[in-house]
Amino acid sequence: MSTLIHGGTVVPGTGSAVVESGTVILRHGRVADVLERWDRDQAFDGEVIDASGCVVMPGLINSHVHGVTPGPLMPSAAPALPDDEWLANLDRHLLAGTTTVLNLCGFCTMDEVREADRRHAVHVRGATTYLPEAERAARMADGRGLTAQTGHTTVEKMLDDGAIAIGELGGGQTLGGGGQDLSYIPRAIEGPTGVRVHPAQARRMKEAVLGRFIELDACNMAELRAAATEAGLEGRIDLVELRNIIADAVLPSVEPAINGIREGVQAAQRYGVPAILHSAAATARVMRELMNETRGTKATVIASHANHPSHTPAEALALAKLGRDHGWSAEVSVFDLLHRKQTVTTREHWDVLLQEPGLVEVLATDYGHEGHHDELISAVQDVAQHGYRSLAEAVAMATSAVVGLIPGIAPNAARLEPGRDADVVVASAEDFRDVRFVFVGGVCVVRDGRLTAEARR
Repeated sequence: MSTLIHGGTVVPGTGSAVVESGTVILRHGRVADVLERWDRDQAFDGEVIDASGCVVMPGLINSHVHGVTPGPLMPSAAPALPDDEWLANLDRHLLAGTTTVLNLCGFCTMDEVREADRRHAVHVRGATTYLPEAERAARMADGRGLTAQTGHTTVEKMLDDGAIAIGELGGGQTLGGGGQDLSYIPRAIEGPTGVRVHPAQARRMKEAVLGRFIELDACNMAELRAAATEAGLEGRIDLVELRNIIADAVLPSVEPAINGIREGVQAAQRYGVPAILHSAAATARVMRELMNETRGTKATVIASHANHPSHTPAEALALAKLGRDHGWSAEVSVFDLLHRKQTVTTREHWDVLLQEPGLVEVLATDYGHEGHHDELISAVQDVAQHGYRSLAEAVAMATSAVVGLIPGIAPNAARLEPGRDADVVVASAEDFRDVRFVFVGGVCVVRDGRLTAEARR
């Protein structure tokens, strides 16, 4: 099977070169050649795609996703999504030009990761958090997705079985973050009151009780009263009881989750694999401690979503700079801050970090409400359009730079170079979200913006 893609702006993913009106030839599942020009009158034995008005780039690599396997969900090990939902999440990634994902639901087994990889065209890779304290945090917050076999699994066994990183260490579900706002706090309040509060209302009440840094002595009862009134809870529940419900939902998992972060970074150093940890206001203190402990070592530590909105923009910038000074890497997640704007409504943190030259190394998405986050490819375009990086550099932040930090994620992809895997995206140059074609291993899995029969297996 051979395909020739010509006439588009070819961005090979190296971080430097861009070929205007270039040509990419795919043959037998690999990139056969990248040419500066192609004679339209020249015969070609295969499909010819005119990519005029488009960008042609490597399949994007998303190093921070959830909900893409039949295994336990999130760092809280919540019950697995139904098959149709996690497959639909992979469909959305593929339709937006992402061809490789790293599942950071770290309590999935590698058998579950391999099942997802087998059933979908997107390459699904796995990370692990099978650590004693991380597991204890999961059980405190939820743990319903864990099985009887869980206690016999370890990080070492998972790495031997194919996991390529340790992460996500900590999460909003176990550290009083967005996962609590979206699910656990609303559920806890609904029981005694019959009222299902909105995540933004849950967040306001949570911060009234525990502050941004998740500390019990931060309680502000006057603010809690105002927040409860706004949420329609006035007269339905005593304020002290409401405070206790929120504290009881959030606090039990926080200490073991923090301990799990320490365990995970130490294990990553021991086994020589990357550690990916949850950057947020609640983890800032332990992150600073670990930065000092890992300084001067060969540890690869990635602070995920360094633009987390629980930080102030100034805090996010200072922590990311400190991490860089100590040899850590920063990932920023697009969440839904560019287009959907349902859970993250400000881009200020995003802009502040990306404006700093060389501070952010990779782009990712994390997980939006019910799997609906902004597309990684839209993050790439935003970074280039705002001048934070050149187009070549922006594409590299979602391709080759990811492989540089996490070598096992896509060792023969990420660049349009002869001999590399033919994972290729063709998207409108005007709006990258308008993805026209996606190839995985040289097979067309998105055509004219729609999934082909080869997208699912």
